[in-house]
Amino acid sequence: MFSNFERRHFFKLVLFAGLAILLLVLPISTQASATKLSDVQRTMLLNKPGVVFISHYDSADLIIQTSAGYPQLTGKTYSVQLGFLGSGFVISPDGYIITNGHVVKTPEKQLAFQALETASNDIVKDIIRAEFQKQGVDPTDAQVEALVPQVIQQLGGADKLIQTLYQSYQSGEVKLDNIKTDIYIQQGAFVSGKKIPIAKGMKADIRAVDFDGFTDQGEVKGKDIAILKVTASNMPTVVLGDSSKVQVGDKVYAVGYPGAVTFQEFLSKESQLEATMTSGIISSLKTMTDGSQVLQTDAAITHGNSGGPAFNEKGEVIGIASMGTVDQSGKEQPGFNYLRPINVAKEFINEKNIKNTQGLTDEHFRKGVDYYEAGKYHKAITEFQTAVQLYPNLIEAQDYIKKSQEGISQQNIWEKIVDYADVTTVSISIVVLLIIAAVIFYIRKISRKEKKMEAKVEALSHDK
Repeated sequence: MFSNFERRHFFKLVLFAGLAILLLVLPISTQASATKLSDVQRTMLLNKPGVVFISHYDSADLIIQTSAGYPQLTGKTYSVQLGFLGSGFVISPDGYIITNGHVVKTPEKQLAFQALETASNDIVKDIIRAEFQKQGVDPTDAQVEALVPQVIQQLGGADKLIQTLYQSYQSGEVKLDNIKTDIYIQQGAFVSGKKIPIAKGMKADIRAVDFDGFTDQGEVKGKDIAILKVTASNMPTVVLGDSSKVQVGDKVYAVGYPGAVTFQEFLSKESQLEATMTSGIISSLKTMTDGSQVLQTDAAITHGNSGGPAFNEKGEVIGIASMGTVDQSGKEQPGFNYLRPINVAKEFINEKNIKNTQGLTDEHFRKGVDYYEAGKYHKAITEFQTAVQLYPNLIEAQDYIKKSQEGISQQNIWEKIVDYADVTTVSISIVVLLIIAAVIFYIRKISRKEKKMEAKVEALSHDK
């Protein structure tokens, strides 16, 4: 039907269509690469939702059993509340969480010491009032308050006072009673586009703990592992690795909530929701006096990091941030920290028949990140929204919904088209349309030629 000349033009048109498609794809590829995350950024983004902030509250009553020289203090009760913080990580969508034992359990002797430290000022005030009352004087609160520093100094200073009170506890003159422990998994939410901390979060039950305090030399008694359970579903989780494969020099990333940066006065409350990642290497494989292994690392770890996960480059948990190093004065020595191998926790988990699994929230969040990196913002938003519906406290997904919306606003027309469909679909559609257009063009062209030929033939027949 086509002449050689026409065929050459037809193939030129198809070639032109192919070049046009390349020009369309190039800006799309460039735009997609602009949202590409580094391996470390991706590891942090995918695993941070499974890391939780733990609040631990102990309340107790200190009851004076007998008070030599101050009989009026006998039976006096001092109610105290103590707060601690730490980190942990979710290992199953139904709310099982791993942390250090010392994050959620306070041995009674330690609790008594800290409770006496907290109540010491109030005890001194009552001693001052008792002295005044011996002289038949009823002092004002201001008078008592003014004398507190002086009396503490006369008693040998604050440290000496607390040691004396603790000795009274050890001898039975002071009793610790009505002890109550509350553990909360801190969460956050988006309100009017802003992240805010929820005061206490979800109440957690201690399902198992292997921790019996510390020796006089500061050594941990027990595995220092605890399993918590919250009433929840579709929680984001982390993947547990194999610490037996860890080698000296391996990269490691510790994620948690160090107190040194979590509650700084110059930082907003919203920042309390942001976990901190520090990085380093496995510096050494050490053995403790009880024969258990620990992983030494130079990754920065401090109070508040305890119980948090340490990831390898694959994004798997290989250790639990547990201990630092102090000098003889008790001062922390940065760069010399220790992780409990995750295999120790896995033994504990297996004993309780708990499975480390990922759920639908992880699946949709991961797909959303994949689409986001590919510049498929509409699809990313759909996946992130699904993840939020499954687990409303997934603030990282809410963050990336906003980022995806910003990405859409910066797309050109062709990027918007490809965002709704993949590159292959758009390319094939364009080729098909161009081929159809070319065929129509040539059919119409041939039709016009045939009409002209018919006209010529008819004209010739009239001439004859």
